[in-house]
Amino acid sequence: MRNVDKSFMPDLLVIPVGSVVRFPNDDPFFHSIYSETDVDSFDFGFYSTGPGKQVTFSTAGVVNVRCHIHARMHATIVVVDGPSAELLDEHFELKGVPPGAHVLHVWDAQRGERSRALDVPEGVEAVLRVPSER
Repeated sequence: MRNVDKSFMPDLLVIPVGSVVRFPNDDPFFHSIYSETDVDSFDFGFYSTGPGKQVTFSTAGVVNVRCHIHARMHATIVVVDGPSAELLDEHFELKGVPPGAHVLHVWDAQRGERSRALDVPEGVEAVLRVPSER
């Protein structure tokens, strides 16, 4: 997640638990990247141009990332521990969901996290279509 022109690039990441994210500084000035989120909080302090600092994200959850120096800088890292995680458009379809009880978690910046229980019967090829919830 690069620091470029006082912005995070990209400003949204979806990663599995245990992932390491590096924050290189491509700007010709200092940044001070931090997160005060309950899960995987960190504070790098001031650092200059170069390869940056890195964090291992060991807990599932939504991590808000900011810069102490540049108040408008904001990014989100969604750390997931399920068998599948994807960055998707407003409409999506999940195929091949195995039989049994499942929980689908959906997150977006406007509404936060929502979840829905799924019960897929034996012998049914499950296809879940989720339309936009505007």
